[in-house]
Amino acid sequence: MALADINSQRHILPGYWLNMTWRDSKCQPGLAIKHMYDLLYNKPVKVMLLSGCSTVTTVVAETSPVWNLVTLSYGGSSPALSNRERFPKLFRTHPSAIIQNPTRIRLFEKFNWKKVSILSSVEEVFVSTAKDLEKECSQRGIRVQRQSFYGDPADAVKTLKRQDARIIVGLFYETDARRVLCQAHKQGVFGRRYTWFFIGWYSDTWYIPPPEEHLGCTAKEMKEAAQYHFTTESQMLALDSTRGVSGMTGKEFRSRLVDRLERKPGDTGGFPEAPLAYDAVWALALAVNCTIAALPSDVKIENFYYDNHAMANQIFECVRNTSFLGVSGRVMFSDQGDRIVQTIIEQMQDGNYTKMGTYDMNSRNLTWLGREKWLGKGPPTDSTIVRKEILTVSIKVYYVVCALSLLGLILTVALFIFNRRYGYRSIISQSQPQCNNALLLGSALCCLSLFLLGLPADGITLPTSIFGSLCHIRISMLMIGFTFAYGSLFAKVWIVHRLGATESQQLANRHKDELKPLLSSYAAKCWFALPPQLSMSLQDEETPWHSIRTLITGLASRQMVGSALRKVSSSPFATAFSTKRSPSTASSIADFLNQPIAAAKFYLVIATFLLADLVIICLWVVVDPLKRKELKYPRHEDTNQEDTMIEPILELCQSSNQELWIGVVLGYKCILLVFGLFLSYESRKLKLRYINDSRLVGLAIYNVAILALVTGPVVTLLIRTQADANFAFISVTVLLCAYISMGLIFVPKIRHIHTVPPTADESQPGLKNGTQRMSTSDKSRYELMTKENEAVQQKICLTEERIRQCRRRLDLLTNGMEGVSSSSATRTGGVSLSEEGQTTFSSPTITTHALVELQPPPTISTQLSASSQPFTGSIDADEAEHSDSSSDEIFL
Repeated sequence: MALADINSQRHILPGYWLNMTWRDSKCQPGLAIKHMYDLLYNKPVKVMLLSGCSTVTTVVAETSPVWNLVTLSYGGSSPALSNRERFPKLFRTHPSAIIQNPTRIRLFEKFNWKKVSILSSVEEVFVSTAKDLEKECSQRGIRVQRQSFYGDPADAVKTLKRQDARIIVGLFYETDARRVLCQAHKQGVFGRRYTWFFIGWYSDTWYIPPPEEHLGCTAKEMKEAAQYHFTTESQMLALDSTRGVSGMTGKEFRSRLVDRLERKPGDTGGFPEAPLAYDAVWALALAVNCTIAALPSDVKIENFYYDNHAMANQIFECVRNTSFLGVSGRVMFSDQGDRIVQTIIEQMQDGNYTKMGTYDMNSRNLTWLGREKWLGKGPPTDSTIVRKEILTVSIKVYYVVCALSLLGLILTVALFIFNRRYGYRSIISQSQPQCNNALLLGSALCCLSLFLLGLPADGITLPTSIFGSLCHIRISMLMIGFTFAYGSLFAKVWIVHRLGATESQQLANRHKDELKPLLSSYAAKCWFALPPQLSMSLQDEETPWHSIRTLITGLASRQMVGSALRKVSSSPFATAFSTKRSPSTASSIADFLNQPIAAAKFYLVIATFLLADLVIICLWVVVDPLKRKELKYPRHEDTNQEDTMIEPILELCQSSNQELWIGVVLGYKCILLVFGLFLSYESRKLKLRYINDSRLVGLAIYNVAILALVTGPVVTLLIRTQADANFAFISVTVLLCAYISMGLIFVPKIRHIHTVPPTADESQPGLKNGTQRMSTSDKSRYELMTKENEAVQQKICLTEERIRQCRRRLDLLTNGMEGVSSSSATRTGGVSLSEEGQTTFSSPTITTHALVELQPPPTISTQLSASSQPFTGSIDADEAEHSDSSSDEIFL
């Protein structure tokens, strides 16, 4: 058609006839090279070459400069053909494939698609187009995933589905397009959730597979898969009524071409590009006509040969400057030899293409007609919408815990005021109110920490920048609050246990040693008063009774012995355990556990725990600080919104060595809890006047220890990733510990102050003259000492019986002694024997303890016979002082 129209025009190539010799390369580069050599090495000489598809154009355009020939392509769309260094003499009426990329990107932006996928075959034209599209999308902030295939596209389509591709740009030839569409139907990559973009120069019925291809998909399935896809193609037919250089409009050309075809246009390959080929021949004729006019009169175009550089350059310049209105629109070339045209956008609707609009790349203006259709309510999303859902504490749970915590804070303030207001009452002053204030402070801090532990909650969000600081603040508040609260309880039970252990040790030592010094002193004084011979004979005696018996056998007269024995049996030394205890002894033991305790001792215990907490917290913050970490759970579909997946995310406080720090904190706290349980159990029967609530403190420690020991492992290991359960478990534990501890410590005090007036604080009903009532601790010690006193009295009775037996034996022994001169032993402040044979004591203050064991009397005749010196018994005042100082060993 083009050759006939050109040759019919008298003003085009006057005097010349334009001929064209053609060969079918079948888009095969090798075959195209063979045909080109045949054409060049056979006459006539060719002035210009025309080529079709991009692969053939590539090899022809690279080779033609060797023969100084200009190549004009009507079907080459590869972006690589725009390289002037590689293709210095190439022009094309077919726009470059990359000219459609700005149109595609404009559509992506129009429908708010931020993620697209590219599927291309391995031909250079499509690979280069895909690379250019990926580059342009990246500059516009659109994410691109690219897949390519060679031959069978099944694996590539499966990959797209696995990648959740929704917006797919296909870059391949028509035959490959049918293979891709069939695989898309098989894999389910079509329909409401997907949108495909294909190349617009396919035939209108390209999706219907010919029988010889054996794709495995029916025409109905292919039509279903192709429904509502978009195509973008450069404008190839002028739509206005303006007539071009050929004298026809675009519609007239199309109608004329259809009349010449033997089959339907949709079934004719290359039908859309026919206007481009028609205009390419017109561009060639106009360029040759320009060259003829530009040549000197003596130079003819028919004299052109392949080594004529001057004429070749003139032809090149005439082609480059060509500009005319053809049936495809305005024909003109850029410096790279590319055609500059608008892009037409179409959509397949019910098997037919419908124009959606145009895009002018020069003005970057999109003209949209608004005729698009979708299977759903609107355009599909570029991917499955993943909506992040932060797992937070339920707002109802948070408000309940906050209310209980606020009530706890009010209660701590009220109890602190109560503690200060009634500090003068003995039940308050004798319960270490400073420790009770520390308990209140710790409980308040723990309640305050719950306000932070529940964040973020539903509807309450926090900036990510402060999340790490919040983590350390709430953990520090909880640790320090626990230290003050539990540390005050621990300090009390620790002091009680220490004092109880000291009292038990002292009592044991006194019971063991209280009789030895007194009895040994008394026997030694008697022993050293004997004659030297008798004294030497007594060195082998093993018991105090041996010394006493030897002393008695050395007495001068029976009357003196009898009087002395009566004094020994009836003196305060022998009857000490059958009478009441001296006032000094009773007050010494009674005041041992009832003396005031300095508050500094309790502060020291709490300060030690607090220092350990501060060291751990500081090291944690400096060495391995806590940071925000997202824990993602498996996605699930949103039942309320179509094509939406919900991804639950839990915000956690996490450090690099989280397990190490948790182990240090829990290990340190657990040791204190277990040790507190042990001390509470060991001191359960002890009560101090100035820690009058020690039993209640023990109960509070039981409560805190059991709850904390259960909560720690459960929260740390089992439910850390469950927001509501974790927060509720911690809150219940903290609130129970705080409320129960404050109730155990303060409720009895409140009740006592409410029921007992201040005047009756220290008086027991029924006692006169304000007699002090005995505390529970004093009663326990009194009962214990009473039992011990009864046991000692039984031993004394047994000892007295043995003394009487010894007296009878001494009477028998002394009846036969005659000639023994009587002498009187005088003791200054001690024992004296008078002339009348009566034994007297000059001082009634001798009080001591004697435990005399009856020993079988040995034969002492030898000892008595060896004695020739009179006995002088001397018991001085030191004995009295010693016995006085030891008189408060056992409380009667």
